[in-house]
Amino acid sequence: MRKFLAALAIAGAAVTGGPAALAAPQADPTAGLKQYSDDFSVQKPYNLATSDRFSTSAGPVYNAWIQQGDKAFKEGSPTGPRTEMRWHRTWSQIEHQFSADVLVDSGTDGACIMQVKGSTGGEAIYLNVHSNGNLYNSVIDKPIATGLWGKWFHLNADFNPANGNLRVWVNGQQVLSDHYDAPASKVWYFKNGVYNTRSAKSEAHFKNITFWTK
Repeated sequence: MRKFLAALAIAGAAVTGGPAALAAPQADPTAGLKQYSDDFSVQKPYNLATSDRFSTSAGPVYNAWIQQGDKAFKEGSPTGPRTEMRWHRTWSQIEHQFSADVLVDSGTDGACIMQVKGSTGGEAIYLNVHSNGNLYNSVIDKPIATGLWGKWFHLNADFNPANGNLRVWVNGQQVLSDHYDAPASKVWYFKNGVYNTRSAKSEAHFKNITFWTK
């Protein structure tokens, strides 16, 4: 976990999980970017089959869940339980963006649902859900979006390693602009799913996952 520099939640940008909550139309977060494809592997409790914690339904919709007391993703790891889609493409230097429709089940508490993860540790973006479906980035105390439990919402998360700038949008509205200090040469990748839980069970669903870059 890292300490943000110049943490800034855009004033008045917290949303309640639906398009009607938007104050005004904003520019497409993917404008000026080109789409690319990626594939993934599933990280899940090491003592369970993938199907015990991950499924794909029509759409496709990718469903990931964990339960209190689940094991880490590998034996001996000190990290918390997870069921995450670990995307294989790694990148540095150039801006990249993750986009998806996301549904977080009611009751999910203390779970990270999406990361821009450094291959040598650290997260430029670490989106976690707490009570009442409030969305936070890393350890920032103020939620960047609220009331997201049980509602599909559209998420865009963008990081540019060249200058450290990061941005997050919910339903097309920018809710976060911040900076993460790291060498421009540091290598990154995307993850999404559920990592850690304070509740008995945490579950999230993802569809229309796309990736963008300069």
